[in-house]
Amino acid sequence: MKPDRQLKVAEDVIFRDMGGEAVLLHLGQSSYFGLNAVGARIWQLLAEHQSVDAILPPLLQEFDVDEPRLRNDVETLVEQLLEQGLLAVVGNPA
Repeated sequence: MKPDRQLKVAEDVIFRDMGGEAVLLHLGQSSYFGLNAVGARIWQLLAEHQSVDAILPPLLQEFDVDEPRLRNDVETLVEQLLEQGLLAVVGNPA
């Protein structure tokens, strides 16, 4: 995975905050994906900053976790979101 790649919220995806946790609805696929509070925060930051490298500093300030573990957890979530079609790589025709 290239953490510096630019990401964007995929077309037809709606984010709903559910009191700290979140649900992502993919209208085009009629599917949903649940996020816990940390996952919801990662989603919010990705939607704003569009890269893993850009969101690590604020996450490190907000959560008591070491950087290698945080990077791994964020990259794992990003891969899941990409597989589900909830995120897309900017410039990628898919």
